[in-house]
Amino acid sequence: MRRTRVWIGLAAVLVGLVGGGVYVARSRPAAESPQQPQRARDPGFGVILAIRTLERSAETRLSPEQIAAILPFLKALKDVPPTDPAGEIIAGAVRKTLTPAQQAALEDARRQVQSRRRSGGVQAGSGGDDGGSGAPAGGPRAPAEISDEQRTQLRARTFERMIRYLERRTQ
Repeated sequence: MRRTRVWIGLAAVLVGLVGGGVYVARSRPAAESPQQPQRARDPGFGVILAIRTLERSAETRLSPEQIAAILPFLKALKDVPPTDPAGEIIAGAVRKTLTPAQQAALEDARRQVQSRRRSGGVQAGSGGDDGGSGAPAGGPRAPAEISDEQRTQLRARTFERMIRYLERRTQ
C-alpha cells in the first residue's frame, strides 16, 4: 500500500512538471522562441550585395559613369536607418542606373541563391561564402548573437568599405 502511494505521488509530480513545462514553453515571449520572425531586409545591404555581385564579373562590372551616379546614393543610404522607407526609394534609384544585362545577372544570382537555400546548400540569411566580409574564422554568427549596436557598427563599416572601393575604381 505504501509503495502504491509513492508511485502515485511520483506520477503526480511528473505530470505537474510536464504540465508546467508545456505552460512555460507556450507562454514564452516570441523573442525567446527558437523560430524568430525574420528581421526586415535592409535595402542598403541589398544595394551593397548587388554591387558586389556585379563587380565579380568583367561583363557586369559597373562603368565609371554608373559609379559616379551610384556613389551619392550610397553615401546617403549609409546614413538612412534600415527601417526608413527612404532607404527603399534610394535603393530603387540605384537599381535604375543598372543596365538590363546587369539586372538580369542579379536576377540569375538571386535564383541561384534561392535554389541553394531550398536544397539546403546555403543557410537562410547567409550569402554562402563570407566573400571577404571579415566574418570570424568560426563562421558567421547567428543574428541573435549580434547586438543592435554591433549590427549598426557592422553596417557602417560595410558601407564605408564599399564607398572606398567605388571611389578607388573611379580614379
